[in-house]
Amino acid sequence: MMDHETVQIFIEALKEESIEMVVTLPEDPSYSLTAAIRIDPYFTDITVAGEGHGIALCAGASLGGRKCVFMTGIAGLLMGGFALAQMNTLYAIPLLITASYRGDIGDRSGIPSGTLAMFNKLAEPFLQGLRIPYRIVDQKSRLKGMIRDAHFSCRQYSSPIVLLLTGEVLWSKG
Repeated sequence: MMDHETVQIFIEALKEESIEMVVTLPEDPSYSLTAAIRIDPYFTDITVAGEGHGIALCAGASLGGRKCVFMTGIAGLLMGGFALAQMNTLYAIPLLITASYRGDIGDRSGIPSGTLAMFNKLAEPFLQGLRIPYRIVDQKSRLKGMIRDAHFSCRQYSSPIVLLLTGEVLWSKG
């Protein structure tokens, strides 16, 4: 689970980018982040029940001029693939997505090894196949800059961009 310092860095970055709408599909590793966002009056927090719904909701908000982010896990990103492909190829919509990168090397989440291996083998090729730019963010010192750069670039490219969160960004030590 994300530690307090990482949560604060993340929230500061969102505020600095004027991203006030946060759409989430709750999952364990980012729970502390989504819980902090939920109680911060700056944010409009919307929880969705399905991955495609979250992607579509953010796409509609983006078309309406709002700055938003969709937060999910790697499984959610994979499940939302059809909606994500549409946003990238049919509609050219700027969409910032953050996903916990379960299955990355060093993941000690306790998920069965076959599932972790599947996430590791599919996540990046999946994004490459959809031609969606992505970055792996594994260091707290790079988190704020990566959020800023990804948000800027998704709006410039009119394309989804994904930040895969792992390492010290996702997993607190201890």
